[in-house]
Amino acid sequence: MCLISMQHSQHTSYKLILVANRDEQYDRPSLPAHFWLDHPNILAGKDLSENGTWLGITKQGRIAAVTNSYLTTTQESDQKMSRGNLVMDYLTGSMGPNEYLEQVRQQRSDYNGFNLIVGSTDSLHHYNNILDEHSVLQTGNHAVSNATLDTPWPKVTRTKAAMAELTSSSPLDEETIFRIMADRMPPPDDQLPDLPLALPILRAVSANFIQTERYGTRSTTLILIDHSDQVTFVERSYLPDGTSSDVRFSFQLMSEEK
Repeated sequence: MCLISMQHSQHTSYKLILVANRDEQYDRPSLPAHFWLDHPNILAGKDLSENGTWLGITKQGRIAAVTNSYLTTTQESDQKMSRGNLVMDYLTGSMGPNEYLEQVRQQRSDYNGFNLIVGSTDSLHHYNNILDEHSVLQTGNHAVSNATLDTPWPKVTRTKAAMAELTSSSPLDEETIFRIMADRMPPPDDQLPDLPLALPILRAVSANFIQTERYGTRSTTLILIDHSDQVTFVERSYLPDGTSSDVRFSFQLMSEEK
């Protein structure tokens, strides 16, 4: 039940604020965010099961992120392609968002349900393969979990409201954002999403920060891009013993190579 929040052209200091929780099985191996040896322009974590990623940015400002989409009761298939490839293919490619998402659209049945965010610091696009729905994010606050963009699930509406309150805060308090994403309070039962899950599990996964026996929030990634194209990238990984560790990167965006 991943969660991505995006604040576009709302903050006085930042043209883009993107923060995302990665929720995954605890035993699925991965590496924290780093610049990849085989793709040195890409900053992203790495899923060691399929060698893809869930979120990343390049030194040229290409951005991509993915969540699963649970808009169907059809069981997911192990025979489908990894959704992490969708992020990697955009980050390593040169297509613009429209062209890339049209290509993805032609192959949408090759994947289990997903929400894909691709674009740049100035323009982000969303695509949901179950709905075959493509949209360009307008100026403002947006969020997506596992339905589609801005679906009013409690974690989506609460996160959008909390992020909107930061619009005028300067300097921006990073820890406030991490606290928003680390909220473990589930909504009241009458506001829970309509999903085919046992009530205790549904309550757990409806919070921003998920913690169950085998599955939960593995990391929170914060990307801040200011009006001078300076990037601050902070990833907080949560360890099984309840502690956390951060990695931090800062760099100036370069122009795309022609």
